[in-house]
Amino acid sequence: MRLRLIGALGIVLTLIPAVAPAQPAVVKGLVQDGRDAVGVPYANVQLKGTTIGTAAGENGRFRLETTRTGSVVLRASAVGYDPVEHSLRLRAGDTTTVRFVLRAERVELDGAVVTGEAFSTGSPTESTLGSTEAVTTPGAAGDLFRALQSLPGVAAPGDGAGLFVRGGDVTETKTLLDQATVHHPYRYESPAGGSFGAVRPFLVGGTTLATGGFSAQYGDALSGVLAMESKDRPTESSRYVNLGLAAASLALDQPLVENTLGLRLSGNRSFTGLLFRVNGQHGDYATVPQGLDGNLGLTWDYGPTGQLKLFAFTRHNRIGVEATEGAYSGVYRGQTTNQLYSLQWTSQIRGWTVESSASWNAHTSTKSLGALNLSPTDQAAKLRVDATRKTDDRTLRAGGTLERRRYRFDGTVPTQPDVVTPDAPTRSIDQSLPATRAGGYAEIESSVLSSLVARAGLRADVHSRAGRPVVDPRVGLSWRVAPNTHLRAAWGLYHQFPELSTYGEHAGDNTLGAQSAQHVVVGLRHERENVLLRAEAYHKPYRDLVVRTGPSRYATDGTGAARGVDLFAKYGSFLGTRFNGWTSYSLLRSHRTQPRDRGTDLTLEQGPAPYDLTHQITAVGKVRVVDEIRVGGTYRYTTGQPFTPVVGTEQLETGTVLPVDGPVGSERLPAYHRLDLQVSYFWPFNRQQNVVVYAALNNVLDRANAVDVTYSPDYSTRRYRRTDFRRSVYFGLTLTL
Repeated sequence: MRLRLIGALGIVLTLIPAVAPAQPAVVKGLVQDGRDAVGVPYANVQLKGTTIGTAAGENGRFRLETTRTGSVVLRASAVGYDPVEHSLRLRAGDTTTVRFVLRAERVELDGAVVTGEAFSTGSPTESTLGSTEAVTTPGAAGDLFRALQSLPGVAAPGDGAGLFVRGGDVTETKTLLDQATVHHPYRYESPAGGSFGAVRPFLVGGTTLATGGFSAQYGDALSGVLAMESKDRPTESSRYVNLGLAAASLALDQPLVENTLGLRLSGNRSFTGLLFRVNGQHGDYATVPQGLDGNLGLTWDYGPTGQLKLFAFTRHNRIGVEATEGAYSGVYRGQTTNQLYSLQWTSQIRGWTVESSASWNAHTSTKSLGALNLSPTDQAAKLRVDATRKTDDRTLRAGGTLERRRYRFDGTVPTQPDVVTPDAPTRSIDQSLPATRAGGYAEIESSVLSSLVARAGLRADVHSRAGRPVVDPRVGLSWRVAPNTHLRAAWGLYHQFPELSTYGEHAGDNTLGAQSAQHVVVGLRHERENVLLRAEAYHKPYRDLVVRTGPSRYATDGTGAARGVDLFAKYGSFLGTRFNGWTSYSLLRSHRTQPRDRGTDLTLEQGPAPYDLTHQITAVGKVRVVDEIRVGGTYRYTTGQPFTPVVGTEQLETGTVLPVDGPVGSERLPAYHRLDLQVSYFWPFNRQQNVVVYAALNNVLDRANAVDVTYSPDYSTRRYRRTDFRRSVYFGLTLTL
């Protein structure tokens, strides 16, 4: 729905900060081969006796953030080398540099990412953005999803937090947390994904965003995968308090049994009324956006290689806001409750590292606007197992997924999707749709030569409502053309099953099968001290896309393609260098089959995809000015989003006016510009106690960006719906005890 809340709510809620932890201790350095003095790619670096660790990059350099302080032992290892240990003393907020020299007869390359997949945050093999870096990105205001929008290949068409990867719809990127699928990863859901990510960033220890060519490990995703891991066991007791204009948060990190069992608890209450009053924006809301959420993490390290982790979150939000859909304006009212419970087990079994999990995700909501009155419920139970075995020159991976999902519809919906006036024709829905999805994969990754790594994988998936199974072969290569430079290429087939909500709306006899895409990716990466440069080109043709063919009817008759180039340059690291920042640029061409409404008739037509954003440029910079005062800024430019104009009308006997569309995607919104600034001051008043005071000025240029198009009731007058929340301020503080 093109609701007005996208603009106003989108900016406002991203100002609500996450609970910020203490300044972490940072360890960075180099793992080096003692024979030829080159970096050891993807060496393991770990705090001895814990599960806290990371992996070195392609040039042997690594960076590790940890809340553990005091005396520790850091261990570096790689297959084919003797491990090396260094004793260190860590302090919160300090950066320690260390160099490991490993003795061996060969260089291990089996950890190479050969898919061209990741501009990632804290992943095992790449470290483009760490969690602290992400949430301190100006304009993101503590939201991981909005920080990821600053990376190339991820479109940000307006004020929402949705991840639109390389021309794909937001539903084409799947979100995982501890192997569990988060089926509704946004708060205040909208066509732009949502206004805020569902998972707070400081609950997450590692994040990988795969934007194309990803391995056979991941299925049921046409364009991208966001894979997150919750934080491991806390090693010290800490308490956090956060107070701001729109939220109050409390958090607790508590070791329960030394080196074995630890607990993380947090809760957040959002109340945006004060924020609206301070910024003079309150009139559109019948119920101001408000919410309550709680999170729990319990980790048991029961052995040197064994871990049991329970993670749970529950979240409730509600809103009442003036909204516009087509030619109708009224009050949209919505409430949502989202719950996720995940139990993950990690162990070593006869040389295999096995990760298995059981999860349950439930999302309930009520939505009302004019003729629309719907109460959908979405529940999913999932079992997943992934097993990895590494030898001297190869890595084997295999795994499987079994998911049982049930979607229930209850209420009334308009017969014509864009016509929601109270007297519009409607149909009643009261049905429950169960479905089962199963999938499995196998993959091998091997060092062909000393500088060449190859990967080949195959996965198969079947869906109880989608007809025949699908099979996806995927391959990739990584060639080290120089000590700090890698050339990568990947090809693969990708299938995604239609959403159960689409099956529920579909009244036709035809079966909706799996949608498909082909990924062709070629990339070049260069990394050295404090500098990362990356370029990727891709081509992604689509087949069997689900398109609307009439009222309550769909078919997999859609085709399309997306192609483009992504560029990325990054310097420094947050806390590690006085200045750090990055710039990204994306060039995109995307088109696909779309419905063209001509009153009661409908035709299918090829045109620019809704998220065909030709150019997107993002620049982020952060600098430590004096002592612990830091200033940062983010500037974003995006080509205007395509839309289908209404060029006429048709009136039914009932008096209802139906729109007649012009060519699909034939017009565009004006280009999107936005500049955000922020300043923070960090004051440590004891060894583990500190206060962070922060302030943000968003949309500094006070630009009234167009985010949608609305019409008068008779469709004779068209106007842009612009960002309701213009230049705005936010401030608050975080106390760590």
